[in-house]
Amino acid sequence: MAHILQFEPHRQARTPPRETLSADLSPKRPHLSDRDLWTRDYRELDSIMYAVLKIKEILDFHLYYDDVWPYLLLSFMESAHSAKQGLERRFPGAGASLKDYVLSTMTEENKRDMTMVLLLTDLIEKSPTYRGTSSSS
Repeated sequence: MAHILQFEPHRQARTPPRETLSADLSPKRPHLSDRDLWTRDYRELDSIMYAVLKIKEILDFHLYYDDVWPYLLLSFMESAHSAKQGLERRFPGAGASLKDYVLSTMTEENKRDMTMVLLLTDLIEKSPTYRGTSSSS
């Protein structure tokens, strides 16, 4: 007697893992912690990079459709780097343009996160580069 075989369950069991991965590429809501924000020394390079990456994460979540902020963030990061090396020419201008852009995109829904961007920008800008680390010797 004839026997009917069903191939679909067998195919689903053999599907490679790359085909079953989620294709959801939308940015995740940024994790913001006051402890991480206030315990960092923004004179150090790793803290500056942390702040820049947090700013990127926030702006990527709220302004994923816009292509202006990556340029502003890169120019701010470049000017922060040159300011830390003693070439403090364009630093206030780059921070001001980024803050102006963030203020223009602020809404009631993203007000808390955008305020965090403004705060991180100010912390990077206003961290004194002339202070050394305090040591008792």
